[in-house]
Amino acid sequence: MTEKSEIDRAVLDEACRRGSDYLMRYACAPGVFAAVMDTLGYGDDPAVNDVWKAAVGLIGGTGNMAIGTCGAMAGAAMAISYSFGLTKGEPEDMMKMLNVTSVVAEVGKKMQEKYGHIQCQEVQFHLLGKSYRFTNPEAMQEFMTLSSEDPACKEVTGDLARWTVMKILEHNPHFSRRKQK
Repeated sequence: MTEKSEIDRAVLDEACRRGSDYLMRYACAPGVFAAVMDTLGYGDDPAVNDVWKAAVGLIGGTGNMAIGTCGAMAGAAMAISYSFGLTKGEPEDMMKMLNVTSVVAEVGKKMQEKYGHIQCQEVQFHLLGKSYRFTNPEAMQEFMTLSSEDPACKEVTGDLARWTVMKILEHNPHFSRRKQK
């Protein structure tokens, strides 16, 4: 095993830990986005902190409705997209856009393999045997009570942060601001 693979494993473990820890602090979408960005050295970047704001509406399958993409997957997609640096001035570069979406799809496929789906309510069914519409106050309370002892989505957010950092380092290694040992 090379020193680089040991460093990579430590980075991936850090991303996973942050992804799990940030779930209760920020929720799913902004938590995964923040875990990835913090792990790669962007924690104090003002632009990244502005983008983080856009992740809030993606919590709980978009707007807490549970019928959209899992927030952890949405946060992962945001981080991967951000790492490619595509700008509004480049939309005609379809190949670059397709490259971004194929990397997002790689993470989505890993999520489907482990959790059965990328849709919030389906992931909940996989984990809990039922799903919750978080816009319903009683359902939200039941989910929060259940999650207070063992957050159901903690493993999901950890995995998504790990897989996202792995794909960013694989496809955009120059994006990382981490100092290498």
